[in-house]
Amino acid sequence: MVGRRNRGRARALAIVEKALDFAFKTYMRDPERARDAVRLAIKVAQKKRLRLPLRLRRKFCRKCATPFVGSSTFSVRVRGDKAPHVVLRCKVCGFTRRFHI
Repeated sequence: MVGRRNRGRARALAIVEKALDFAFKTYMRDPERARDAVRLAIKVAQKKRLRLPLRLRRKFCRKCATPFVGSSTFSVRVRGDKAPHVVLRCKVCGFTRRFHI
């Protein structure tokens, strides 16, 4: 039997995925509305204390909530100085994220 808490989290995850999908589809037409959809997805996840899966966390900027769509919103570099990692840089706000490989 699935508890109430898990059922609510599964439902919240579905809402988050739907909001992010909407954001990716509408970014080119209306960037501000897409950012609002990402912010809404983050708020829903926080309200339900849901940790977003890695595949969803890496699809938008943490600072300005811009969805990473095409090469117009972010740049990618692969660095291997000390430890190999990927660097994503938001072209809207300049925020940088590093992911170890």
